[in-house]
Amino acid sequence: MDRDRGQLLLVAGLGLALAFVVLALVLNAVVFTENLATQNHGQTDDVVGYERAAEAGVGGLLVQANTDDDADHASIQSALAADVDQWDANASLLSASGGTITAAAVESVDEGTRVAQPDWRSFADASGDPDWTAARGVTETRRFEAVVSPTGGDPLTLNVSDGPASWRVDVFQNGSNAGFTDVEVRDGNGEVLAATYVESDTVAVDVTEGTVNGTRVANWTFAENVSGAYDVSVANGGNAEGRYGFVVDVPDAEDDVAGGTYEARGDGSPTAAPALYSATVDLTVRDASVTYETNVTVAPEESSTAPPWASPDA
Repeated sequence: MDRDRGQLLLVAGLGLALAFVVLALVLNAVVFTENLATQNHGQTDDVVGYERAAEAGVGGLLVQANTDDDADHASIQSALAADVDQWDANASLLSASGGTITAAAVESVDEGTRVAQPDWRSFADASGDPDWTAARGVTETRRFEAVVSPTGGDPLTLNVSDGPASWRVDVFQNGSNAGFTDVEVRDGNGEVLAATYVESDTVAVDVTEGTVNGTRVANWTFAENVSGAYDVSVANGGNAEGRYGFVVDVPDAEDDVAGGTYEARGDGSPTAAPALYSATVDLTVRDASVTYETNVTVAPEESSTAPPWASPDA
């Protein structure tokens, strides 16, 4: 009996000793990790800060190139490359003062089309058709922003459909409160997925981001359950006035619109122009102890249309 008890005590002692060893290893690992993180924190901040600055800066330049140099895709790419080179020169001067070398250059671009109605007018197409297709065979859309003032009748509908599935945004006058505007998101079966209203006869809708007058709307997911290449279309365009703009990843979306009426015009009606959907930028950060290189995909940071708060006369 005493021998068994002694063996139990020995085993328990060995187990306790092993536990202390494991605990010591864990504590040492934690201390080492915290020390390493503390030593590299400043370097990491520099890298992350430069990467974020490049995303914002090049995003703005991409908007500018899409707007000012849209004769063709080659012109936009050339303008963007030159603008990024100038941005890189300015950023390099700032970083060099702290002993860091940085570099940024356009690696590649994805071509697309910018669709916009810059002037305040009906949502019908250039020929006056209230039901029309804005772009065909689209797989990605960004910065779909619209300022809408319903004028009565059936809702203005902004629709995306791949054939079997569809998703839409309806904007219409509130039937009970004069001057109020309702916004509803519906699936292909007509079921309401999200809804809100504003106490105004004009509303700013960000179709892709799911906001109304800058406020996020619950359960709003752009093109939910639309999985294939889709068309972007407008229905009941004659029942609302406003302006809008969006960019799709189809290089020649305007060539796919039936009727041949969808082209650049001087009367403020819908226009389609070449655009870059995104750009990949090669970034490098180098100092005495670290070299970091990565590719960052940059999107236009804002819409090319008028700001949501702009008045009809802006």
